[in-house]
Amino acid sequence: MHHRFGRIRGFTLVELLVVIAIIGVLIALLLPAVQQAREAARRTECVNNLKQIGIALHNYHDTFGLLPPLAILGNGSGNPQAARHYTWISLLLPQFEQGSLHNQFNFSAPAWNQALPNGLGNLQGAPVASILRCPSDGDFRDASATGGVSVTNYAASEGYHWWQTANISADTFTNTHGVPGLPSESNARDWNGAFTIGNKNDLSRFLDGTSNTIMVAEANATGYKSGGDRWNAGTGIRRQATTEAVIRPAYVFTGSHGFSRRAPYSDPEGNAVTADGWFRSPSNGTPHHFTPSYISYRNINNDWQGPSSMHPGVVMCLMGDGSVNRITEGITYWTWLSMNGLADGVVASLDN
Repeated sequence: MHHRFGRIRGFTLVELLVVIAIIGVLIALLLPAVQQAREAARRTECVNNLKQIGIALHNYHDTFGLLPPLAILGNGSGNPQAARHYTWISLLLPQFEQGSLHNQFNFSAPAWNQALPNGLGNLQGAPVASILRCPSDGDFRDASATGGVSVTNYAASEGYHWWQTANISADTFTNTHGVPGLPSESNARDWNGAFTIGNKNDLSRFLDGTSNTIMVAEANATGYKSGGDRWNAGTGIRRQATTEAVIRPAYVFTGSHGFSRRAPYSDPEGNAVTADGWFRSPSNGTPHHFTPSYISYRNINNDWQGPSSMHPGVVMCLMGDGSVNRITEGITYWTWLSMNGLADGVVASLDN
């Protein structure tokens, strides 16, 4: 019996190239959608992180009748006072279900270079809970690149600036600082924030309403730069994770400018400080060390003093009532300034 076999025809080179091209086009079309879906998931996780921080702050308030102070800088006596330099985050650890770590901290001793038991290393490099890091920000996950300092992505609002008082009129903003578009008003308003340095606040002091006042906002691990006019949002660019970076240590209030860098307080190592400046910087072989706070002197995504985010075009902010708002780069400076003031008398919200 004779069998006749038909010729088996394969792909020609041209057909194969066409198939590869089609697959490439499909991948190019689908990849942005996949990336957007992943970013949406990370943004949702970031919102949940802030909500957990909000619950922790309210639990702390229920326990002590106050919000935690922005920092414990000294021991209360002397000039300069003996260093302590604990952050609001270090005080909040039990409310983060990190009570075991909190119990390892000796709050009667300086925070900087405090050796922790059980192989945890120095206090400034202690592990951070996942809720303290934004999932969209991959910089400085390893403390070996920061001089042994653990970093957080969530910063408390000090209000307009890093001094104890912030009584300024809209006319001063316009005429002295050149900020356009503000109402003409000569009466000074109080632009202090929820975590003004040196003050202990409670929720009754949120005179503009807890739902209208920001407590905590995002701060990416490197900071922003080159924002130009500080009242403009979204004009900065991300600093490089090298000598440009400005990190926000989670547990030690290292300071840079303002009230925490002047008498009667010392720097974290106990040295007297009489001028503004960095505690640690590239000259020490580390990124610049700031604090887990920000000032509304800068609008969002503008420069390192203000809040910043790795989410395109937005910064997530925790409000005083525990809700989370999505602040976009379209926010005006007046609205941004007012949403950070506890008792400025301007009930600003994203609706106005």
